[in-house]
Amino acid sequence: MKKILSSLIIILVLSALTISATRAYFSDTETSTGNRIAAGTLDLNLEGGNTNVVKFDSVGIMPDETKSGTWTIHNAGSIDGYLDLHNITKGSDENGCIDSEQAAGDSSCGNPGSGEGELLDLLGVKLFVDTNHNNIYDDDETMIYHGSFNDLDNNYDMNLPLAAGETKYITMNISWPHSTKDDQGQGDTLNFGLTFELGQTAGQ
Repeated sequence: MKKILSSLIIILVLSALTISATRAYFSDTETSTGNRIAAGTLDLNLEGGNTNVVKFDSVGIMPDETKSGTWTIHNAGSIDGYLDLHNITKGSDENGCIDSEQAAGDSSCGNPGSGEGELLDLLGVKLFVDTNHNNIYDDDETMIYHGSFNDLDNNYDMNLPLAAGETKYITMNISWPHSTKDDQGQGDTLNFGLTFELGQTAGQ
């Protein structure tokens, strides 16, 4: 009987040692805490700020003269974007008529302030990416629009890449090419507005 009990005790001890050995593999732990995702930003600046910018406020444009304005456009955000030009508004007001306008056949002389001025048809526009920032269109630069102010469309998907922290320049040259209808534009006013948009993807 003592031998049987001794044998059982030995078996139980060996079984316990086997179970303990099975559970005693090496282990190690590491942590991954403090994880976060922050949203990037697209922040379009004109002339270094976020307020309306007036580039043309001149009086006295004449035939064979050109007025120029350049917008400094900066992506102050943290992600790359694409620049487009949207919501172009334009109009020309008749501000009364002098005798030379009437003699030239101005048909809207009786409607001052009616939006029937002739400058939209008389003035031409060059709108381009001014790579070297010199107010002059060079052959290797991107032309956005060239033609009559009246035909300037409302929307241009330029899809111009503007990386985070990058600055580019958009220049507009407004010219008055000489024509036989020049006198019809005397005293008229051209009004226009542009909206620049910076989008995350092209064609937004």
